[in-house]
Amino acid sequence: MLRAGVVAATLFAALAIAPAPSNASISPYDAWVSVSVATLWTSTSAPRPVDHPAMTAPVDIRRWLADMDTATRRGLVGRVATQALLGEHLTVIGTARGGWLHVIATAQRTSLDSRGYPGWVPVGQTTTHRPTATRYVATVTARTAWLVDNNRARVLEVSFATRLPVARTGGSYVTVITPAGVSRRIAATGVVVTQARVQALPKTVTGVIATARTLVGIPYLWGGRSGYALDCSGLTQLVYRLHGVTLPRDTGDQAKAGRAVSISSRSPGDLLFYGGSTMTHVALQSTSTRMIEAPSSGLNVREVVVRAPALVRRFI
Repeated sequence: MLRAGVVAATLFAALAIAPAPSNASISPYDAWVSVSVATLWTSTSAPRPVDHPAMTAPVDIRRWLADMDTATRRGLVGRVATQALLGEHLTVIGTARGGWLHVIATAQRTSLDSRGYPGWVPVGQTTTHRPTATRYVATVTARTAWLVDNNRARVLEVSFATRLPVARTGGSYVTVITPAGVSRRIAATGVVVTQARVQALPKTVTGVIATARTLVGIPYLWGGRSGYALDCSGLTQLVYRLHGVTLPRDTGDQAKAGRAVSISSRSPGDLLFYGGSTMTHVALQSTSTRMIEAPSSGLNVREVVVRAPALVRRFI
């Protein structure tokens, strides 16, 4: 059985082989994301050479994005399933040659699997070290923020919506504990500290819209679910998550959640869906005439004039 801790050099052998089957005899076990953003792939053969920076530990999401032009980003369709953030829980349900784990991202609801969102992830981007349980957690509200050591040297750039256990607060930094059990500091201006079972931000329409506006300008990425890059449903899911509302991961599932609202009665805070009988795009209405969306590859999250939706759902 493959476990976290296999050297990163073994991860890329999977790129040169045919898809390997999951080990059906494995007993599921718990793991947690140990990099800032782990990309879950649809198969072990899905990553391309250009995707190498997304496969390392530590991961280099910024380089990955910089190395891809628009056509290359479009090529992620059918390859990337979703992404999971540092510290998020995974259930490992299988393994494959080359250092791959078949996992379920349990915090991401989907109609694909009742347990959570399935995908393949390099073993080096996970840990089996159980996170420290603390009374308070810090939720990243900046697009990204740096974990630093005691000398304030940058160690790891973490994403928007990442939640980490808090060891100490006070002054300009909050001391948090990584999934590996290491204490690091993060600027207090980039996080909100709350009790562990309390959402980071108030469950209000104005709050949801304000949070979404902070993400305007972030690039679109198929499967993107971080402060580095987002797809349309990744944007709405993460924004609502900070305000205590759990949405399914994908657009089609979000279109079946919440409360139905007539198109003529839509208002700020509602989610607007497009695509006819099969909903393929979602946006957040921000004013009576505008909406915030992650549109498509080559474009950034933007606030634009509302287009007539096919469906409206309300969550607050």
